[in-house]
Amino acid sequence: MANLINHKSILLLVLMTQDVCFCKAQVTHGQNMYQVNDLVERQQVNRTSIREYPDILADLQNIEVIGGNNVENMEWGMDSLIAIDNTGMNKYWLKGDSLLLVGTESRLMHIDYAQPEVWLRFPMSLGDSIQGLFEGKGQYCERLFLRKIGRYTTKADAWGALIMENSDTLHNVLRIQTERITTTLAQPLDNILATYGTLDSIPLLGNDSIIRLMGSDGRTVRTITQRYYAPGCRYPVLETCETSIVGGGNSAAQTAAFYSSPYSQESLASANRGASSKSNDRQNNASSADNTNKFFSYSLDIDTSGKTLTVNCTVTGTTEGPVPVNLLLCNQQGILYRQTSGNLHQGNSERLSLSYAGLHYGSYVLYIEVGGQQYSEKFNVN
Repeated sequence: MANLINHKSILLLVLMTQDVCFCKAQVTHGQNMYQVNDLVERQQVNRTSIREYPDILADLQNIEVIGGNNVENMEWGMDSLIAIDNTGMNKYWLKGDSLLLVGTESRLMHIDYAQPEVWLRFPMSLGDSIQGLFEGKGQYCERLFLRKIGRYTTKADAWGALIMENSDTLHNVLRIQTERITTTLAQPLDNILATYGTLDSIPLLGNDSIIRLMGSDGRTVRTITQRYYAPGCRYPVLETCETSIVGGGNSAAQTAAFYSSPYSQESLASANRGASSKSNDRQNNASSADNTNKFFSYSLDIDTSGKTLTVNCTVTGTTEGPVPVNLLLCNQQGILYRQTSGNLHQGNSERLSLSYAGLHYGSYVLYIEVGGQQYSEKFNVN
């Protein structure tokens, strides 16, 4: 254990000295742009266990973990970079020097932003800021048409140090804060489709209407998000979020915090940490030796009559306890339609099934997440 602690201390010293020549920390494209095949491990922590001091951005020595690891996978969709975790996905575009949030998806809701939010701008230094309006449309539970509109202000507002849980200190940490005011407008989906035919045909509001409608109807929420970027780490080491209802009176704000250890981000320096991927358009028994690694193998059966996908899984390596597995069914643009999960046990051949009944004709992708790896299978609905 002593050797491990010394190794970590040396690593942190290297990270701390990388920006020693700069008067201000920066978020840059080369160091902080999201990368395909990254697996980002995050732990949910108790926000009240994080201390702040005038000269310290955050003290994590007494950090309290309140949830298990949440692994976020970075993958390419048809035209966007997709960040997938166990709650859903976000979709991003890189346009010029800006990373745009163009869509978000959960088990119940999806929104595509025709007027997206600038999530990051490269580079960003202390004092830099971004602001604008956003507008997106989508649906909830295939019953309600949703329109999300609002404004955001993102600023690199602080620069300092993070004290880690092992008492080491990360210097030159840049904090980026986003204040977002969001109004959600909802209408019965059937009524909207009867008028316009498709969601794509619904006209956008435009900036003047966004400003006029914000807070006038629907549910308006104020969210403050803070992301802490440390030298040598591609993703924020710490991210906190506080959400409150605008005009909610004495209603308490909801808070959350997520921690991504610098040590867990060591292996992200290489963009070649690939999750195995295979394309196969056959409609049954799509299996191959490519679908194996040292602890996991699978094959996919597609029942076209029953509209069911079945994944036959086997854990072949040494593991402790059950291994969680997630199935996510998406279209080529990364929109999540169906999801299921289960647990695998060493030495057992187990089956997980997912229905694709009711999906429109076209091409889809089944993502299989297991043991920190992700696999994908393409298939067509005819």
